Amino acid sequence: MRRWWGAGWVVAGWMGLMGLGARAEAQQSDPPVENPLSAVPEGDASASQEGAKPPAAEGTGGSGTSEDSGASDEKKDAPPKTGFTKEKGFRIVSDDGNYSLGIGLQSAYKLEPVWVDGKGQSRTAFPFLRPRLFGTIYRPWISFWTSLELASPLAPYLLDSFIDLQPFKPAGLRVGQYYTPLSRHESWGPQQILFPEFAPVANYFWTGRDKGITFLGTTDTLEYYAGIYSGSPLRSIRSMPGRWVSNLRLTVSPMGPMGYGELPYIMSGKEGAPFRVSFTVQGAGGKIEQIDENFNIESGVFQLVPKGPRKFVTGGVDLMVQAQRFTFFGEAYLRRTEPEGDGAPRFTSVGAWVQADYVVYKKVVDVGVRLSFLNPSTELAHDLLYIEEVQLAWFVDAPTLAFKLRYQLAHQQSPDPALVGDVQLAKDVGTTNVITLQVNLAF
Repeated sequence: MRRWWGAGWVVAGWMGLMGLGARAEAQQSDPPVENPLSAVPEGDASASQEGAKPPAAEGTGGSGTSEDSGASDEKKDAPPKTGFTKEKGFRIVSDDGNYSLGIGLQSAYKLEPVWVDGKGQSRTAFPFLRPRLFGTIYRPWISFWTSLELASPLAPYLLDSFIDLQPFKPAGLRVGQYYTPLSRHESWGPQQILFPEFAPVANYFWTGRDKGITFLGTTDTLEYYAGIYSGSPLRSIRSMPGRWVSNLRLTVSPMGPMGYGELPYIMSGKEGAPFRVSFTVQGAGGKIEQIDENFNIESGVFQLVPKGPRKFVTGGVDLMVQAQRFTFFGEAYLRRTEPEGDGAPRFTSVGAWVQADYVVYKKVVDVGVRLSFLNPSTELAHDLLYIEEVQLAWFVDAPTLAFKLRYQLAHQQSPDPALVGDVQLAKDVGTTNVITLQVNLAF
């Protein structure tokens, strides 16, 4: 009972802040300004923080005011333009700027031969294909986002659908289905990351997309996210009783905001990407259902088959360094898992990955390397995973259009099948060679 009373006071306090924000907004004479944190699930084409935006994409600085000091008051008070910008995509905006509707797409198309122990494997041509609708209602700080995943090998499904309420940058609320904030890397969009897909180790520890509520905010030097979620599978419209997941992430940038995703120099202005350091401490915990996802050919429907509940606690850190053409980024994780039933043993998982890249020609050609290590269970022998990746990328018109050529070498050890139990491996057993030629298209 005390826990619910505490939650009630938190929500009541936030609602009070929202009311003050609305009152302060009504007293201002300046036109409404787009909220830089609004509707950015797993990385919109616009940046997730003010300092990470592409420079002057719409003729405004980070504050949303005109950079032309000689502009007339009439020009300053003009509402946002309807049309296309690289920062916001295609949008229709009302005269007062309070209502807007946009359409966009996050997509990739690839040619990717795969060999495991010298034998060719099946592969997909569409790693992700995500149309989206986004916009604002009533006020620019009340925003929405809905996106679908059409590249699923089984069936299309709802990826994200949520509402953001952000009257102040330091205090906001997100409600709906969306990516959980554990892992800064996983919170960015496909067009914001360096390599063709997200790091396998980050995928292994990430708590995925879920339905719930997140309190969030940002300043020039920090971001925070604190949320509680239903612990239900992404493609299930119902929440399972007794299941839950919580997330907490704090990202600190003591020298000021970092640049755009993992491409700070490529997306920077005239000043480039000045030397800055950023780090994150984060954690997650909960009780979830281990799920097998199957497609029933006879009925033609997607089925979720529960295999048993498990409790887990995860801790993690990350470090990012930008220095003009050079960028370094890495994450490390530790997770303790406790399966329930059948006397299944507890186990501890450890993993880390790092990447570094250098822009070798203008803001167009980039070379990068990524190294990954994963120990799915410290109690299980011969289960380690090692991955090495190198890439040459051509950003024709970042972040809208890019070509990436990547080579990956991975080796997954083979543990004793009789001892694996509930431990999940991140890759197929054996040595995997992958060559990827991928084109990214996003707006």
